[in-house]
Amino acid sequence: MLVQPDAATACFRVKRAQDVDIHARNLASWEQHYEQTSPGTFSGEVRELVDHGLQVFEEVATCATSQRCRPWPGGVWVGLAVPEADQGLRFMGRPSHGLQLMLAAGEEPFDLQVPAGHGLYGMVIDTEQLARHVQAVHQQPWPEHWAGAPRVQALTALQRYRLAGMVREVLRCLQEQPEALHHEASRRTLREALLSVLCDVVMPQTLSEAVNPRQLRRQELVRKVRELVFEHPEQPLSVAELCTRLHVTRRTLQNGFQDTLGTSPATYLRTMRLNAVRRALREQSSTTTIADTAARWGFWHMGHFSQDYKALFGETPSRTRQLA
Repeated sequence: MLVQPDAATACFRVKRAQDVDIHARNLASWEQHYEQTSPGTFSGEVRELVDHGLQVFEEVATCATSQRCRPWPGGVWVGLAVPEADQGLRFMGRPSHGLQLMLAAGEEPFDLQVPAGHGLYGMVIDTEQLARHVQAVHQQPWPEHWAGAPRVQALTALQRYRLAGMVREVLRCLQEQPEALHHEASRRTLREALLSVLCDVVMPQTLSEAVNPRQLRRQELVRKVRELVFEHPEQPLSVAELCTRLHVTRRTLQNGFQDTLGTSPATYLRTMRLNAVRRALREQSSTTTIADTAARWGFWHMGHFSQDYKALFGETPSRTRQLA
């Protein structure tokens, strides 16, 4: 559900999850869908401040994830990779690193591929608040034309140091002393400090599109494949069938996935189906057998299915059901 943060309350929360779907839901007011894409037992943590049109958070997980995200309507998301070194993070299918700021508005979803153990600092700010501060600091209006498209901005080492340091200190201090949020004065000075640092870093005239038209077409191709997988679980699609349905060559499909996700279409399809089985095992009653659930998503060889499942999630299908 997309819900605007409550303007009358402020809170700091730490949420931990042992499941990728629960982890995706732990970020307040976002619409998100995650898939686990690297092997291992999943563990994720979100630390977040929510206060009247302002959200500040850190998110980290032990396993790699493929994410489809949209922040709450009327907000602007600003994201920063942790750590700074390039470790395989992708934003809208393109490699991203710690010296690049990622931005997206709440009206359009964006895609992230986040490596195992990799973290993200994030802020979501009411667009009108951000526009007023940009106008005051830079004496120019916030560019309205970019609102529907994800953007990126290069950062200097000093800019990153200031912005990452501010987010880190806010979360650390509130984790140690959350009662600071009980007082309007401390909330006001905290907000002003965050906006001041952010407006010193974000320069509207230096923002650029996250992807060019060619890359956008490849993103769209991946999105259509994702939709086909979930629309017809009873018809597991092969790479050849995808090519036919989408009217593209195998080479085009392969290049699109490799460029956007860094993986092959076949690997992506198998990972998506395994995640779907895990989701079903956590939600279904025990009257539905594991074999039946797996078969519904196209796994006919139970031995191979069990091996692939345990290799990806670090536990057997029966263990997933027991934990659920």
